[in-house]
Amino acid sequence: MTSDRFVDYLQANLFNNDKALFNKLKIDEWIYEEGVPDNCPQVKSKDFEQVEAQVKAWQESTPAKDLKTANWNTQHYLHFLRNLPQTLSQDKMGELDSVFHFTKTGNSEILYSWLMLAINNDYKPAYPALEHFLTSQGRRKFLKPLYAKLAEKPEGMEFAKRVYQKARPTYHPVSYTTVDDILKWEKK
Repeated sequence: MTSDRFVDYLQANLFNNDKALFNKLKIDEWIYEEGVPDNCPQVKSKDFEQVEAQVKAWQESTPAKDLKTANWNTQHYLHFLRNLPQTLSQDKMGELDSVFHFTKTGNSEILYSWLMLAINNDYKPAYPALEHFLTSQGRRKFLKPLYAKLAEKPEGMEFAKRVYQKARPTYHPVSYTTVDDILKWEKK
């Protein structure tokens, strides 16, 4: 099936050749143009709004231990981490870590998001977990952004290359080819 055949099929079988409806729904934009058309539904989540309220409360000096997180699951914590300011003090990072134990989590998705924040803020207490993650996790979706973030600073690049020396033999060729490019790795 090609895009053109698909559009023809839609027009004939879904829209009954109703050009006005076809154009109103911006089908050509959805299929052929970049980005997302402006008629994309906006999804609202009460749960995520509550998470965002906790992020705001924490930013406004509510201690992390007093945040309302009792029934949170992975998606709540991911939304929390992704909505924190990208620049945090060592004290703020430490506070979050001591309350939520992000550095010690066994959840790869949460740990990945936390480690990205840790690299961004040079939060050294998370670096042993970062090293363990990079040497035990081979998924490119995690490796590429972590190594890229580390490579942004000379000290991070040094750390990345040291860890990569150990980890590279365990990575899939697609992963190590990607990281080779990021770190400008010279095969030895």
